[in-house]
Amino acid sequence: MRAAFLVLLLCLTPLSQAAIYRWVDESGKVHFSDKQPENNAPTEEISSELRPLNSDSSATETEKLKAVFQEETPEEKAFNTRQQIEQEKQQLLKQQDCQKARNRLSIMRGRVAFEDAEGKEIILSEEARQQQAKRLEQQVQIDCR
Repeated sequence: MRAAFLVLLLCLTPLSQAAIYRWVDESGKVHFSDKQPENNAPTEEISSELRPLNSDSSATETEKLKAVFQEETPEEKAFNTRQQIEQEKQQLLKQQDCQKARNRLSIMRGRVAFEDAEGKEIILSEEARQQQAKRLEQQVQIDCR
């Protein structure tokens, strides 16, 4: 609790060259302030123990990070772009396969009439139609994940 109060007090107190004082009142409560207490209670100056809260080290930290993590080279950018294009192509092909499988399944669920190469009607039993529909459902599950 005391530490949280100290942190809160330090965040709210503008940072300057002012001293920070700590003292304990008659009831044993610890106080922090940039001014000494009016009742001349014994105080302890703690400014030297605190580190600056608003110091800007972002430039130095950024330089350190740049040294460790170099930016992408043109070759790496080109490679990553090719990889992304390839992934998009793969995704498009998968979507097309999925749509084809769904269309075939839709057809197999209804009345079906097949023709051979000579244009003659092939009669398909209900059992054979259901087997083909089941295979197409499995294909849809594979292509459409």
